[in-house]
Amino acid sequence: MNIINTLLGTPFGYVLYFAFLLTGSFGMAIVLFSITAKILLFPVMRIAHLNSIRLLRLQPELYVIKKRYAHDKEVLNEEQYNLFKKEKYNPLVGIFPLLVQLLLLMGMLQVMYDPLHHMRLPEGSDLHFLGINLGVVPSLRNPSIELIMPILSGFAAFAFSLVQNFISPGALSQGKKTNIGLIVFTVVLSVYFAAVTPAGVGLYWTVGNLFAIVTVTALYFMYNPNKLAAEALTFKKPKQKTPEEIKEEKKYVNALKLKEKSDVAKFLAADKKLVFYALTGGQYKYYKTIIDYVVENSDIVVHYLTNDPEDALFKMNNPQIIPYYVSQRKTLFLMLKLDADMVLTTVSDLQNFHIKRSVVRDDIEYVYVFHAPISSIVQYKETAFDHFDTILCVGPHHSAEMRQREELAKIKKRRLVKAGYGLYDQLLENYNSLHKTENKKTKILIAPSWQSENIFESCIDDILGQLIDRSYEIIVRPHPQFMVLFPERMEALVERYSANNEIIFELNFAGNDSIYTSDLIITDWSGIAYEFAYCTSKPCIFINTPPKITNTNYKQYGIEPMEHTIRNDIGISVEPADIREKLQPVIEKLLNDKGSFSEQIKETLSKYIYHPGRSGEAGGKYIIGKLKR
Repeated sequence: MNIINTLLGTPFGYVLYFAFLLTGSFGMAIVLFSITAKILLFPVMRIAHLNSIRLLRLQPELYVIKKRYAHDKEVLNEEQYNLFKKEKYNPLVGIFPLLVQLLLLMGMLQVMYDPLHHMRLPEGSDLHFLGINLGVVPSLRNPSIELIMPILSGFAAFAFSLVQNFISPGALSQGKKTNIGLIVFTVVLSVYFAAVTPAGVGLYWTVGNLFAIVTVTALYFMYNPNKLAAEALTFKKPKQKTPEEIKEEKKYVNALKLKEKSDVAKFLAADKKLVFYALTGGQYKYYKTIIDYVVENSDIVVHYLTNDPEDALFKMNNPQIIPYYVSQRKTLFLMLKLDADMVLTTVSDLQNFHIKRSVVRDDIEYVYVFHAPISSIVQYKETAFDHFDTILCVGPHHSAEMRQREELAKIKKRRLVKAGYGLYDQLLENYNSLHKTENKKTKILIAPSWQSENIFESCIDDILGQLIDRSYEIIVRPHPQFMVLFPERMEALVERYSANNEIIFELNFAGNDSIYTSDLIITDWSGIAYEFAYCTSKPCIFINTPPKITNTNYKQYGIEPMEHTIRNDIGISVEPADIREKLQPVIEKLLNDKGSFSEQIKETLSKYIYHPGRSGEAGGKYIIGKLKR
């Protein structure tokens, strides 16, 4: 405390003494000091105000980042940092004014507890101001006029907070509940603080808050956030849930907890050889052909662990497939305590993130199943597959990439199984069973990815502008994940084109008719392009939006990523800036040259897929062979 007294109490005492000499009043000295401090702080407040406006402008982009990377905190923080750096927003700028005010308050406290000493005032000096003794602490036990200071302090804090909530950019970027909570906290803190310190501190706090209203008002008129961040203020987040919806959600959550408790007990008690783990219900389609082969050709029981309580497997009635619902948090525990012979999953980054290898058995074979035929060295983290024992490779590109990774990272060699891609086999089987008819109108499918700067976020209006009024049937099919994360964006897009009868928005993903029946597809980096081309042998148009690159070191592998090389073999690429000039001519070229593209597509895809039509057999035979030894 002596250090604080020396560093703050002594110099503040001299400043207040000078103010006392100017005014001749102890109270007026505090008022003058408080106002002067706010004036001197104005340049700092200005910087903080402009910094807050930058943050307000970033709200739509921050919302997108938080939604898109909600399950990957490392990437979320990196993307957020990059955005702040790009827009020159510094989170620490807002803290600086608070730190300065804290120092001022600490200095004022030192002076107020011993004003005669710090201000070099003679004994018996009058510390009264408007009838209030500023040198004493208000007391409820001995009520006096000094009790008005906590009330005035609370009122000033309330008035300042109220004004700030209406006009400051910081408050405009926060929710209503947050702002109300801050008002309550600020008022309670101000009342309490003024009640337990000398009345002079309460006067300083009261005057400071009242003059701060002038400060924030001046900043508002100088740099109006409603004008400087107008676009961000019109951004609408999803509607808040109603009390009824919250009640139903709690009821549903409680039911899930009971189901999870029961399924966890069953899973732990089961004698398990083969376990499949799925993060979502949609991942079953990547396992289906493998599971079907194992069930049909052996007596091995499939224990299917899923984080999705609505997974379709719960509706199946096959005694050889046992599904269990477990939350992601509980999955961590079950995986650590796992006792099985083999685990298959489409979830990468084993051992690096929430899924760890078992501590009970060190001989469990962990097998990775790809959920897309894309390169393993670009859109995944560099260490994503290092801790798996076996990889079910889709094609030769995966085999080459895995071996190159082992060489560069000096890790043990993994078993590479030439497995193919089961989803393609299912799609092709369904497509071949359809009765084919010629479309009366050329049908164009627009199906982007959900990654950053996808078609919907960058150029959808330009694309639709080139297709409308040309006698096309246009189907817009968003990525399911885009619908989950950004329903409000999809609603806005649908509303924007609701009056146009040429455009159909396909928001139900139960079927694949649009994939099977379209004449060509327009996409960016979505894997749906390969599904479309594989099944139909029809061409694709790729809009060259920025690709997703998770592993920035991919070039050191010396292998060109499959999704980069294949684009112009199964279609034609168009730059976003060239859409208005080149998109329509490219469409006409592809439609007029279907035959040659069809043969080229078949030849190209055959190079990238192992065992077309037999992937389930390839993967299933490996599993049965290992577990039946």
